[in-house]
Amino acid sequence: MSSRRYHRALNRQQDMLLPLCIDDYVSQNNPVRAIDAYVDTLDLYVLGFKNTEPVIGAGQPAYDPAALLKLYLYGYLQGIRSSRKLERETTRNLEVMWLIAGLQPTYKTIADFRQGNSDALKAANRDFLLLCKELTLFGGEQVAVDGSFFNANASKAGIYTEDKLNKQLEKLSRKIADYQQALAEQDSADDRASLGSLVEDKQLPAKLEQLQTKQAEKKALLQQLKTSGDKQVSTVDPDARLLTKRGQTVSGYNVQIAVDDRHKLIVVDEATQAGNDVHQLAPMMAKAQETLQSESLTGLADSGYFEGNQLKSCEDQNTPVYVAIPDKSKAIAAKGRLTREQFSYDPEQNAYCCPQGKLLTVSGKAHQKNGKWMTGYKSKPADCSQCPLREHCLTEKATIKQIQRWEHEDVIERHRQRMEQQPGIMKKRAALVEHPFGTLKHRAGMNHFLMRGLEKCRGEFSLMVLAYNFTRLLTILGADALRDYCVRRPGNTLKNMEYA
Repeated sequence: MSSRRYHRALNRQQDMLLPLCIDDYVSQNNPVRAIDAYVDTLDLYVLGFKNTEPVIGAGQPAYDPAALLKLYLYGYLQGIRSSRKLERETTRNLEVMWLIAGLQPTYKTIADFRQGNSDALKAANRDFLLLCKELTLFGGEQVAVDGSFFNANASKAGIYTEDKLNKQLEKLSRKIADYQQALAEQDSADDRASLGSLVEDKQLPAKLEQLQTKQAEKKALLQQLKTSGDKQVSTVDPDARLLTKRGQTVSGYNVQIAVDDRHKLIVVDEATQAGNDVHQLAPMMAKAQETLQSESLTGLADSGYFEGNQLKSCEDQNTPVYVAIPDKSKAIAAKGRLTREQFSYDPEQNAYCCPQGKLLTVSGKAHQKNGKWMTGYKSKPADCSQCPLREHCLTEKATIKQIQRWEHEDVIERHRQRMEQQPGIMKKRAALVEHPFGTLKHRAGMNHFLMRGLEKCRGEFSLMVLAYNFTRLLTILGADALRDYCVRRPGNTLKNMEYA
């Protein structure tokens, strides 16, 4: 067999002259140097991190929160979120050893830092947005808003609705009645045989007691649900909710983001309990405006955000939006019937005109429906009875045509005009906002929360967003440029001295 040459490997027993310090193992353009420089710009006490105030007393000293924040930021950049995995990295990863200067906190210390600093993590994320603003990385012209379901640290089985609890209580009641009947029949048979109380199933009383205990627990949950006024109650994560989209149900939170159009940086993030996006647009746009301070900001969103009051609120905030208009008349048109859009509104007469030229006039007083003041319009029975389009307009039992008009319907009409002027703008929305969610969920594996409770999950999501935006800046500027800016950033006196 002919010999073949390979690259020469090291002799594991051979003595070697390694670099004298760990700093030699980390290149100057390594991203950990940017992480180190950025965290050193932060005033952790002002941001609200724990263990930053001076303490005089006995006991073991705490770990520097700056080191733990650096560790978490590095971990989330690398897709490592588990506190146990981060603990292992501190003993085998040279980059981590350099970043936190050889500290080796336990997984419990690492986990407690994330769990106890939710508000501070949100504040750190806001500070990074300020840094992006200092570097003029925001366009401030357009933001795209979107939402996605993130799984909670709780199973669907531990979340109950009133209907689910009633069904389970009904099932338990039947089982308890069956067991009680079985016990009574056995006792009766034993009495007739003069055998005292001998039961065939010795475990039957214990099974009955177990069912009664479950029944009491379900009744307590039902009472808790009614007292709270919520529609769901969760036994593991008290704030997690059952969320349904496209026929699939998850236990988790509805996460919202707003993405700036220049570099696809996330400028607003929020975790909510809302089952849909209907009421999220105006609050997200208000927060985006607060961050960007733009005079010409517009918003983009899909049809899940289409809601009249939200569009009006955005218009009142001077932030026009482009929201895909859902086709609610599609099913009606498919049946060959006339849709609402085929009835034109005449503002001078305050009436609707049907395709045959007949008027639908105001009927009754304005009334509220789903938080909106509506005015009813109806046709005359004589006009409809002789109409050639009657079969295409009315149902079999209806004798007149009725239409409801919102008091601010002009907001919807102006919105339709804006959408007609920008026919391809929804493609831009998808390109802007769906990419960040794809990056978070599929590349970084951040499709679920490790924390429990809404506020803690909000803090964790802010950490996810901070890691995402940090990754974007590493791509846009480069690790060395980001590090150099952080070194010279006002407030980073320690690093200014180190790199001088």
